[in-house]
Amino acid sequence: MSEKKKTFCRNCSALCSMEVTVEDDRLVGAVPDGTASPYGPYLCAKGLASIDFHNGAEERLMGSLKRQGPGDYRPVAAAQALDEIAGGLSELIDQYGPRSVALYHGTGAYRSVLGAQLEKAFLSAVGTPNLFSTMTIDQSAKWVTAGRMGVMASGKPAFRDVDLAVIVGNNPVVSHQTYPFGPGESGAPGRAFAAARARGTRIIVIDPRRSETARYADLCLQPLPGQDAVLFAAIAHILLRDKTFDSAFCDRFTTQMDALEAAVAPYTPAVAARRADVPIAQIELAAQWIGEARRPFVGSGTGPSMSAHSNLNDHMIEVVNALAGGYRRAGDRVWNPGTLNPRRVVETAIAPTRSWERGIKCRTANIGSLFGEFPTALLPQEILTPGPDKIRALIVFGGNPLMGLGDPERAVPAFEDLDLLVSLDARKNETARFAHYVIATSQPYERHDISTAGDSLYPQAFAQYAAPVVTKPPGVIDDWEFFWGVASRMGLSLTLKYWNYGQEFDAIPEGLRLDIDEPPDPVAMIRFLCRKSTVPFESLLDNPSGVRPDLPPQYVLPASEDNGARLELCPEDVAQELETVQQEGQDSRYRYYLTSRRILEALNSAYRESSNTRRRYPVNWAYFNPDDMAREGIGEGDMIRLQSEAGSVVGVVKVDSGLRPGVISMTHMFGDLGQSTDPMEQGGSFTGRLTSLQEYLEPINFMPRFSGIPVNVLRR
Repeated sequence: MSEKKKTFCRNCSALCSMEVTVEDDRLVGAVPDGTASPYGPYLCAKGLASIDFHNGAEERLMGSLKRQGPGDYRPVAAAQALDEIAGGLSELIDQYGPRSVALYHGTGAYRSVLGAQLEKAFLSAVGTPNLFSTMTIDQSAKWVTAGRMGVMASGKPAFRDVDLAVIVGNNPVVSHQTYPFGPGESGAPGRAFAAARARGTRIIVIDPRRSETARYADLCLQPLPGQDAVLFAAIAHILLRDKTFDSAFCDRFTTQMDALEAAVAPYTPAVAARRADVPIAQIELAAQWIGEARRPFVGSGTGPSMSAHSNLNDHMIEVVNALAGGYRRAGDRVWNPGTLNPRRVVETAIAPTRSWERGIKCRTANIGSLFGEFPTALLPQEILTPGPDKIRALIVFGGNPLMGLGDPERAVPAFEDLDLLVSLDARKNETARFAHYVIATSQPYERHDISTAGDSLYPQAFAQYAAPVVTKPPGVIDDWEFFWGVASRMGLSLTLKYWNYGQEFDAIPEGLRLDIDEPPDPVAMIRFLCRKSTVPFESLLDNPSGVRPDLPPQYVLPASEDNGARLELCPEDVAQELETVQQEGQDSRYRYYLTSRRILEALNSAYRESSNTRRRYPVNWAYFNPDDMAREGIGEGDMIRLQSEAGSVVGVVKVDSGLRPGVISMTHMFGDLGQSTDPMEQGGSFTGRLTSLQEYLEPINFMPRFSGIPVNVLRR
């Protein structure tokens, strides 16, 4: 007998509602559910693939493992593993102090509300500041920009309200990742873009590839990778030259206009056209549209953050948004004020914090945390460098850092050097293959969850609670059970704080102390997190499809008084970076740039082995512009070697006529960590081998170069 149950997908921030079919406590199907969701019915390939994975596909782990020796793993009961891990951590802390322990969380952690909350509680109880994550290896430049420039508390306008959207290095039609743009009116991004075009919204897409999102663009600029700062400095130059910037907004909320004008003076449209290899007319037209727009939005994805000059790229993009006044203003409609964590929206600036200049610093670099996290690229040297506070134990939660970091010649020896490496995951991924313990964790449809990741991103106020729809296998545990279980065995008390994710844990005053003797009730913990929700928790329990609260219209409030904070458009270090970049020349040793591209079927390293992914991507295709293929004398299906300064990989050629000349595109986090000789056998090529964790690191966030990597093509 089959049964229909309501839940939501947890693969990305869209959190699409779905209805699953269960037979004999087994998932047998899934369809989108638009009963209450403001998106309407929509579900992408990743949501569908998650059903098969729950049922054991892609070698899902049904029990925990303990390493006996290199490559030799044996099953271990979760309780025994937690006993031994707690004992190992206690010994290391007693001998070397709490900073010998570190934690890394991946994107899987962001979609597990209780795991994410107890992770921070565990770190606080241990007393270690060593938190690392995917954020600092894909888009921490946004944190640096917020720290150097400040932010507008009112936020950027909703997609439905803008008359111009400038989308830089972001492909939401495929990625469905919502920062900084939000999913629009629908979980199906294509529908949102089509609706925007129909109401007259202009769309500018800036990307070396004419992406799936670019199909909806009125104007598409295809610059050389790594030239975003140059391009946007030129656009700022034009806005200031023509006096088409929003002077009323800038007079009220920004500072350093004179410094900015001087710093971008050398970045003429002609200079940008030459450096970025785009027509002057396109740069002028983009700036004209930005200056004309009444309600613009300018924002970026991971692309600019993963290439050269990531911090400056993101800063100049946000400078142009500020010059255009691309923020919500007092009196603007707030379509989603939040449901689980509601808030008043006020038109005011929040001053730069420069968190990395104060507080506890990394042991091996004079840099503090970015919004509570240390740069992940420093993790290998924090492990390998001898001395006090050397990291000796690492807990990896919902991530695969060896694939995310790249440069395996440096990263792998670091992970091998650890006294204790624990991986919390449902897969024995590349990182887990080096772990002393692999703790098999439950998956979304087996655990209690709440839609926190999408709370402020839905196009309307909406919340959904998800109860388990199937029973988790007897050998797996919830993420939160790991942190509570290890802490209780170490005699550490945990405090569940009210919405602490991504912030300094100790700065959050409200909390719920958890009993170390009795496992906490997951429903009670979620109830606590919903204590200020505009929707009573009982209503969420009674409405498994989710609840759209009937709220009176809400608007951006004017500030009661001027707090004195301003957006700092051109601080001294930004001006210095602009001067340095202006004097740069192109590296003549290399003919091409390798960029990263997302695919609909996979999320980072997850779902690479799903049947749908393997069917469409039997290898990690190396996409070429057809003119480049002709020049190199290569055809589709040919094997070539890509050589960077850091290393080389083998790729299989595939044509992409939307890719600009001089650029090759491959997917990040595919393939094996080892040197690929036959990508057909190894599931693709690992482009992380072209990245260095020691060279070309950005200042402040120490971002490696994962995209826009200079490479040459060698025939096999």
